Amino acid sequence: MPPLRALLSCLIAAVAGAVAQTAPATVATHYFYWYHWPTEHFDEPGAPGREGHCRHFAEAGSVSYRSVEWHAQNFAAMSGCGIDVALPVYWGAPGAYERPDLAFARAGLQPMADALDRLAAAHSAGPKLGLFYDTSTLSNDVRGALPAHGRADLTTDAGRELFCRTVTEYFAALPRRHWARHRGGVLVVLYSSHFAAKWDAGLGRALRSAFAQQFPGETLCLVADASWGDIGQDLTTSWGAALQGAQLHPGVAQIGPGYDDRAVPGRNTPVREREDGAFYAASWQRALRHRPELVLLETWNEMHEGTELCATREGGAQYVEATREWVAKLRAGADPGEPIVLRWPAPRRQPDLSWGSEAKGAAAVRADYGGDAPARAGLREVTGADGPCRVHDGALRAGAPTAGLGSYLYFQVSDHFAFDVDADFELDVVRDAATAVSVEFDSHDPHGVFEGSYTACRPNATRRDGDWITDTFVLSRARFADRQNNGADFRLVLPQRAGVVRSLVLRRPRR
Repeated sequence: MPPLRALLSCLIAAVAGAVAQTAPATVATHYFYWYHWPTEHFDEPGAPGREGHCRHFAEAGSVSYRSVEWHAQNFAAMSGCGIDVALPVYWGAPGAYERPDLAFARAGLQPMADALDRLAAAHSAGPKLGLFYDTSTLSNDVRGALPAHGRADLTTDAGRELFCRTVTEYFAALPRRHWARHRGGVLVVLYSSHFAAKWDAGLGRALRSAFAQQFPGETLCLVADASWGDIGQDLTTSWGAALQGAQLHPGVAQIGPGYDDRAVPGRNTPVREREDGAFYAASWQRALRHRPELVLLETWNEMHEGTELCATREGGAQYVEATREWVAKLRAGADPGEPIVLRWPAPRRQPDLSWGSEAKGAAAVRADYGGDAPARAGLREVTGADGPCRVHDGALRAGAPTAGLGSYLYFQVSDHFAFDVDADFELDVVRDAATAVSVEFDSHDPHGVFEGSYTACRPNATRRDGDWITDTFVLSRARFADRQNNGADFRLVLPQRAGVVRSLVLRRPRR
């Protein structure tokens, strides 16, 4: 018979596990507070020609990280839909807060604390404050540190001191009554490791030690982005749920409502369609099935990237209400319902309008390599490991692909001509007699390789003209959403691992 002490230990562990499983989940959201109307972070959304691609604050004139009232409104709305924790997105950079882009990080903290005190005095609920450490500030250029383009080395004493001080200075600026806790520790969430030069497994231990020294008796609940690997964190998450879909890790679900940064000049990130709330609902369904102890909502109000849940001028409080309903289901342990089928199960690439404008409205696009110089109009070759090529002696010639890969010639269609469409096209390929080709094109065929990105097609007709042969292909239900390797829309398959092509013409079918 096992000793009594062992039986008691097993019983205590079982009870503790049951309590952990039944404890209410913590719901937190990333709170971007860097806005101040009209001079700070109001230059990008609504840029000329881009207004239709972004949402705006319901009352932009009142938005300011310096405003107690603005923070109070946001915090009251968060609590109203069941959010427990606001995670201010903190650009912490000790010693560099005089820099214009960083001043908000410190200047916004006291107004946040005052806003929570105001809500408490009015007997209104407000969230607790955790920390979302935006590790972008580990980049030397952000802090104004030398060498330029360098990144902090978190394996050195100086690097660890910078990292730990960033966290302790943040919480030192906020009254402890407002600190958010999870698993009994003060909640700290880390953004990507990309901005650090080096780090090691002792980073979490160093942070806990510095925090306990600064705040005796306090512990941390450290949640690290998966890019950090194992640094001694309590939980792991992954940034990017608003774009890629629910990110699920043991005990954690990170979700968002969609992603659209077309309002920001120079961006070409794929768009995650919201589908009138269906994408957010589908993400919540996955989160509920995961039964997390921590849910991270990405984000409360990041307008530039179109990930906001807060009320907007265009959308009203749709996502505030949806969040309230889903958090209630989470807390009740409700069935998430039948899985939602999305119209756009993956992010949609944005059109690249930086080239090929001559193809707008054209009946056909072409690439001709037969003259003294290549003539491209709305159609161009692109290269890659499995599709090297060069123009030589009046033709486009395939190179030797990387060992173990297939052999192809890749082509992009100008997005001015066609982008993410559902239409039929005809393609003429003029090749030499020794070259055998078939075509794989980006289509809407649900049975095609990679959701139709590589739909196979063989010639409908072939004719000879001297030493050259013209193959005509019919590309049915072409999509041309740049989904192939190297952002291509179609490729010529070269079974002989060699090919010579004089020209290509892609046209809308003759009626």
